[in-house]
Amino acid sequence: MADQIRVTSVSFEVNHAGLEEQVRPVLRRVHSSLTRKIATQARVDVPVRTGHLGRSIREDPQVFTSPLCVTGGVTAHARYAAAVHGGTRPHVIRPRNPAGRLSFEWPKAGGRVFLRRVNHPGTRARPFLTNAAARVVASDPRIS
Repeated sequence: MADQIRVTSVSFEVNHAGLEEQVRPVLRRVHSSLTRKIATQARVDVPVRTGHLGRSIREDPQVFTSPLCVTGGVTAHARYAAAVHGGTRPHVIRPRNPAGRLSFEWPKAGGRVFLRRVNHPGTRARPFLTNAAARVVASDPRIS
């Protein structure tokens, strides 16, 4: 019979500087690729009325928070992006001037109306950024 070798303990040291030097370019490249794909998919998925919301989607800068961890993401910078992405609850709309009135065309009421307040029913959430990220991550073979 062949001789048997039994290892009872093993120790090794990690060269953290060398590991970081090798891993950092790979992390930077993979992170850039993912955020670029997510931003592109979000621009496709975004609800379009004027196109401003889609044009406001940008990639955030990469930040290495530790030697082996990179953060960053994709953000929509339009003033109303959070309301579209997360939706809104029912709320009351009042004029900015307390003595003023809201004025708008309302065909059901027969034309222009002037009101002190309006009860807005809220809007449903349309999470275009979250959906884009989920779609890109699901299609990337590097992520399991």
